[in-house]
Amino acid sequence: MRKIIETFRYYSDRRFSTLAGTLVYFLLMSIAPFTLWLTLLFGNAPVDEFLSHELMENVSPFLHYLKSSAESAASGAGIVLLVTSLYSSTNFFYHLRRSGEIVYGSSRVKGGIKLRIISLLLIGAAIILVAFIGAVSVVGTRILDSFMPLFISDIISVTFLTALAFAVAMVLNLIACPYKISVSDVLCGSLLTTALWLVFFVGFGFYTQFATPERLYGKIASLIIFLLWSYAMMSCFVIGMINNGKHVIRREMLSDSVKKTTVR
Repeated sequence: MRKIIETFRYYSDRRFSTLAGTLVYFLLMSIAPFTLWLTLLFGNAPVDEFLSHELMENVSPFLHYLKSSAESAASGAGIVLLVTSLYSSTNFFYHLRRSGEIVYGSSRVKGGIKLRIISLLLIGAAIILVAFIGAVSVVGTRILDSFMPLFISDIISVTFLTALAFAVAMVLNLIACPYKISVSDVLCGSLLTTALWLVFFVGFGFYTQFATPERLYGKIASLIIFLLWSYAMMSCFVIGMINNGKHVIRREMLSDSVKKTTVR
């Protein structure tokens, strides 16, 4: 119990909940314009199979709402809306790097304009990647449902989503770090994040099943559930990022100590 308390205190002292809340806020500012550009470039993609998966069922109503809203906006989007939405879609990656500067204790703060340009390039890469993953998920789900028993299909789907979650955690950790690090430096924290996500998916499923949030929140229940889901997911990610930062900072301190000893 003492170890659990000390661990929680360690992450609390590093403001994991504050950083998670900040990233959720900017994720919400980015996800709608991101969905708009995804719709503009790839049209009305048939992603219902992916959104209806049991791991996504808690937030699928809100995601379907975003998808339909983006389709409506795309039909009459003007140049001003396109430019401003593209800028807004960079907010998450921009503040992800700013959060990484806090976690890693970096004094080498990159300029805002350069970081915005990098975030813009990341948005372009993310749009292409999401479209590719969505296509693979939809086609793969149809093939599995046609040729595999249901339980084997579910095992393969969960394995694929777990691997995808781990890959996403690793990429976000690499982006968040304000200086160049190797994949091995973010491996431990990414595994921790993925494990916490899996535990959270199961726990949150039980929560929504027995808590009946629709009775409490009414028509905005899907939004509230999405906010809770996003905050918990981001908290898991920030905990993993702090874990990576702890090991990287410790290694840098040991390296500096060795260098000083060698010079003497």
